[in-house]
Amino acid sequence: MRRPFLLLALLAAAPSVAAAQGRVRLEVTASTPANPAAPRQPQVRTPGILQDARWRETLQSSFPLRMRFRVEIWRVRTDWFDALERSFEWETVVVYEPLADQYAKTVLFGGSPRSFQRFESLQELERDLEKPNQVNMTPGGPGQYYFTASLQIRTLTDEEVEQLERFVQGEPQPDLPDQPSSLLKATRRLLLRFGGMPFAELEARSRTFTIER
Repeated sequence: MRRPFLLLALLAAAPSVAAAQGRVRLEVTASTPANPAAPRQPQVRTPGILQDARWRETLQSSFPLRMRFRVEIWRVRTDWFDALERSFEWETVVVYEPLADQYAKTVLFGGSPRSFQRFESLQELERDLEKPNQVNMTPGGPGQYYFTASLQIRTLTDEEVEQLERFVQGEPQPDLPDQPSSLLKATRRLLLRFGGMPFAELEARSRTFTIER
C-alpha cells in the first residue's frame, strides 16, 4: 500500500492541464439489428479520448487512465416515470510502460481482469479505444426504450484518494465504508481537480427506439 506522502509527490509531479486540442466525448447508440425482430444492444464509444491533451499528457507521464463505464436500459412509460430495466458496469485501465515503450490496456468486470492487450504506439492504442464497445444486454420485451451511459475518467484509485484524504486531515482515519457518502465523493473530486490531477464525468443518451411485438 502506498503511503500518503508518496501520493503528494505524485500530485506535485503531475502534468499541467494543458489547453486541450480536443475533448473526449461519450456516445451511446442502439445497435442496428440484422432484422426487425432481432434484439438491439447498446454500443458505447469514447471518440477523442487521446486527442484531449489532459489525458494524453497524463498517460505519457506514466499515470494510469482509469475509465469506469456504466450503461443502462430504460423503458419509456407514458403514465409514470421511465423504468430502469437493467445495467452493466466495467472498467478500462490504460498504462504506459516507459521501459518497454509500450502501452497496455486491461478491461475489468466486477474488479476482475477479463482481457489484456499491449500496443506498440499511442496511435494504435487510440484506434482501439475509439472502437465501439457493444454491451451484451437487451431490452426485456416489446415497447419503447433508450440507453444511457456514464463515464468517469481519473488517475488515482479509491484507496489512493482515501490515503490522500487522511493525510490532508492531519491524522490517521479509520477505514472508510464500502459505500462512501455523496459528501465524501465530492471531496475526492475536489482533491483530484485542485491537486492537479485531471478528472472528468460524462453522460450520454441514445435515441428512443421501438421493439415490436
